[in-house]
Amino acid sequence: MTDRQTPGEVPADVLAARYGRRPARVGRPWYRRPVPLAAAVLGALLVLAYGVWLAVDQSRGPAYTEISHRIVDDRTAEIRFSVTRGAGVAVRCQVHALDDGSAEVGLLQVDIPASDDTEVQESVQVRTTSRAVTVGVESCSAVEP
Repeated sequence: MTDRQTPGEVPADVLAARYGRRPARVGRPWYRRPVPLAAAVLGALLVLAYGVWLAVDQSRGPAYTEISHRIVDDRTAEIRFSVTRGAGVAVRCQVHALDDGSAEVGLLQVDIPASDDTEVQESVQVRTTSRAVTVGVESCSAVEP
């Protein structure tokens, strides 16, 4: 018995030597073994649960929408915004004014008292240390009674 090659056929060991192929793996791949597969599934479920928890946790608080703002003069900026919250919930919002270098030149804490209204509009003036170019709501959070 002789080893005969057909034209164009190259032995596998020659190709492995030329291209540096690894030897065939022994055993099953990781996704066919129960322990690594269970660990991967558990890890994916934990990441998914954490993402859902973050989304739900962040959606519980009051929401705000900036309606308009204007720069009154070199020492004053004005903003009008609405806050949506649960009935009977008091809210505290932080409003800040920024200059052309994005430095904070004014900060105001706005307390919105609890009421039966779920949406409230506020218009406030922020005193600034120098001329602001924009003013916005930084955050709003519920205030415990």
